[in-house]
Amino acid sequence: MKKIEYTNYKKPSDFMSFVEGENKIRIVSSGVVGFQHVMKTANRFVNLGPCSENDSCEHCQKGYEPKMAWKWMLLDYADMKVKILDAGPMLGNQICEIASINGDPQDYDIIIVRVGQKLKTKYTTKKGEVSEISEEVKRSFKFAKKRLINKYLKNET
Repeated sequence: MKKIEYTNYKKPSDFMSFVEGENKIRIVSSGVVGFQHVMKTANRFVNLGPCSENDSCEHCQKGYEPKMAWKWMLLDYADMKVKILDAGPMLGNQICEIASINGDPQDYDIIIVRVGQKLKTKYTTKKGEVSEISEEVKRSFKFAKKRLINKYLKNET
């Protein structure tokens, strides 16, 4: 447990949320891509889970159209926590394009620039530096990744 810092409190989350401007991350896992079902509620989207991509998909039968989703685990340099990046085509394709040129994104930082709010949000990505990550932080990856996989991704990979 850590002391709560009230002056700059941000609601904790296991999922990456980009702030306006530059966001520095390091991918710390292999990525996956596939179809995922979501349901829109009054103020957010609820993840219903992966699409089985066959005739027996219960969510497809209920009329929920699947959307393409890219997922990675990453280190958020803003708070040095391992989080899940659940990305759509705009961001997912950009990260994959950087990796197709520069190799495995686990070997370098990525800078993601967010501009805009809500439906007008745009992202641009670029390869960052190769920042040194301390051995202590690297050791924390193993536990954090295992916890996130068990909690959110176990049935998707």
